[in-house]
Amino acid sequence: MSQAAPKQSNYKRLFSNTIIFAIGSFSSKILVLLLVKVYTTYLSPQEMGVNDVITQIANWLQPIVTMTISEAVIRFGLDKAYDNKKVFTLGNIVCLTGLAILAIILPIVTISGVADKYLSGYSFLLYVYIFMSSLKLVYSTFVRSIEKVKLFAVNGILTAFFTLFGTILFICGFKMGNTGYLLSIIMSDFISIIFLTVAAKLWRYIEFKKPDREMLRTMLQYSVPLIPAQLLWLITNSSDSFMTTHYMGSEANGILSASYKIPNLVATVYLMFGQAWNMSAIMEDDSDDRNEFYENVFLLNQCLLYMLAAGCLLIVQPLTNIWLGEAFHDSARYSPILIYSSVFSCFTTFMGSIYLASKRTKRSLVTSLFSGIINVGLNVILIPRIGLYGPAISTVASYVAVFIIRAYDSRKLVPFNLHIGKIVINNIILVAMVLINVFQFIIGYRVLTFIALPILFLIVFLLNFKTLWNAAENLLPKKITGIINRLGASRITVLCIALCVFAAIVYLTKGFIIYPIAAAAVIAGLLKNKKIAVYAGIALVFLTSWDIFGIETAVAAAALCLIIPLAVYHTNAELLVCAVAADALMFVVGGIYLAVFCLMAELLAAIIIFRKQLFRILEKIMFK
Repeated sequence: MSQAAPKQSNYKRLFSNTIIFAIGSFSSKILVLLLVKVYTTYLSPQEMGVNDVITQIANWLQPIVTMTISEAVIRFGLDKAYDNKKVFTLGNIVCLTGLAILAIILPIVTISGVADKYLSGYSFLLYVYIFMSSLKLVYSTFVRSIEKVKLFAVNGILTAFFTLFGTILFICGFKMGNTGYLLSIIMSDFISIIFLTVAAKLWRYIEFKKPDREMLRTMLQYSVPLIPAQLLWLITNSSDSFMTTHYMGSEANGILSASYKIPNLVATVYLMFGQAWNMSAIMEDDSDDRNEFYENVFLLNQCLLYMLAAGCLLIVQPLTNIWLGEAFHDSARYSPILIYSSVFSCFTTFMGSIYLASKRTKRSLVTSLFSGIINVGLNVILIPRIGLYGPAISTVASYVAVFIIRAYDSRKLVPFNLHIGKIVINNIILVAMVLINVFQFIIGYRVLTFIALPILFLIVFLLNFKTLWNAAENLLPKKITGIINRLGASRITVLCIALCVFAAIVYLTKGFIIYPIAAAAVIAGLLKNKKIAVYAGIALVFLTSWDIFGIETAVAAAALCLIIPLAVYHTNAELLVCAVAADALMFVVGGIYLAVFCLMAELLAAIIIFRKQLFRILEKIMFK
C-alpha cells in the first residue's frame, strides 16, 4: 500500500495540472484558432504569407536572444535543491542582455537592407514583439516553476481577452492589417507581464546585486545546447514557409499557412497536456515507478492523439470551407498530410521531455539535427516539382524520422514499452484516411470519402477508447463516469455515428440546417424558461450567419434576435446584452467612431438613470 498511493498521486497531479493548463490554454489557443476566420476575412493571402514569415522570424530569433533560458528556469525552478530567487534573477539577466544585443544588431540589419524581402518594413514592431514575447515566456515559465499553475491559467484567460480586444480594435476597427495583428499580440503580452509581476509579486524574486556566477554557468550549460536544438526544430516547422515564399511567392505561403490551422488543433490539445507533462517528468525523474509512469502516460497520450487526428481527418474538408472561407479552399488539399505530421510532432516532443528531465539536452541537439537536414533537403527537391505537397511531405518525413531516433535513444535513459503494435495499426488507418482525403482532389471522386472516412474513424475510436476510458474512470468525478457507464459503449458509438451524419447534413445543406435547430432551441428555452437555451440558439444564428453571409449580416441577425429575450425577460441583464449588440452593429455598419459615439451616449444615459445608486457608491467609498 505504501507504493500505490504515490503512484496514484502522480497521475492525479498530472491530470489536475492538465485541466488547469487546459483552462488557461483553451482561452488563448482556441481563441487564436477561432480568430482565423477574422484573419482570413480581413487579410489577403499575400498579407497572411507576409505575416507568417514575420512571425517565423520572431520564433527563430527568440531562442538565440534568450539563450532558451526559460527551459533552465522551469528545470531548476522545480528542483528544490536550487534557490528560486537566484533562478529568476539569472533568467532576467540572460534575457535582458540578449534583448539589448538585439537592439544594437537589428537596426544595422535594417539599414543594410539585407533582409528587406522578409522584414517588409516591420523591423521596429518585430523587436517590440520579440521583447514582450521573451519576457512573457520567462515570467510565465517561472510562475509554473513555483507551482502557481492556477495563476498561469488565469494569465492565459487574460491574455486571450486582450488578444481578442486588440484584434477587434486594430484589425477590424482601424483596418491596420499585419501591423494590427502584431500590435494586438504586443499589447496582450505586455499586459500579461504586468499581471504576472503584480499577482505573483515577482519583484521579491529579483536581486541583481550579487548574481551567482556558478549557478549562471550551470543554467547556461543546460540551456545553451537547446539553442541549436530549437533552431533545428524551427527549421522543420518554419523552413516550409521561407522556402515556399522563395520558390512560389507569398500568396502560396498564405495557402500553406492556412493549411496548418486545422493541424494546429491537434497540437493545441497536446500543448495543454504537454505543459503539465513537462512538470511531472521533471518532478518524477528520480521516483521508483518512473518507467511505469512514462509507459502509461505515453500510451494514453498516443490513444488521444490518434482519436484527435482521425476526427480532424474526418471533417477536414467541410471544416476548411466553413472556417477558412472560399479564398483558402485549396488549403484542404494539404491539411490532411499536415494533420498526420502533427501526431509525430507531439510524439517527438514527448520523447524530448526525457532529455529535459534528465539534463541531457545535448542529445536533443543531435536528434534535432536530423530533422533539419531531412526537412530542408526534401523541400529543395520536392517544392519545385510538386508545389505545396512538397513541404507537407517533408514535414511528415522529418517528424517520423526524429521520432524513430528519439524512441530508440531516449529509452536508454528511461526504458519503457512503446506498444509498437498499437502504433503500427493506428498509423495504417490514419495513412488510409490521409490518402482518401488527398486523392479526392486528384481523381475528383467524393463518394468514397463519405463512406470510408466515417468507418475508419469509428475503427480508430473503438481501438483507443477503452484505454482512455480505463484511465478516466480513476480520475474523473464519479458522477461523470456514472453517466458514461450508463450510456455504454454501444450508445456512445451510435452517438458518434449520429454526429457524423449530422456533420454531413450540415455540409450538404451548406449550414442552413442550423437555422431550424437554433429556432427550436430558442422556442424550447422560452417555453421552459431556460435562458441558456435561448442564448445558445441566438449564438448558433450568429455563427451560422457569419459563415454563410459574413460578419455584417451575422451581427445584424444576432442583434434582432436579442430583442426576443429583452421583450420576454425585460431585465437589466438583457438590456445590457442588447446594448452591447447594438454597439457591435453600429461598429459594423458605421465603423469604430460611430460605435464609440454610441457607447459614450449609452454611458451618459446610464449615469443619468442610475445617478442615485452611483452617488451612494461614491459616498461609501469616500467616507468609508
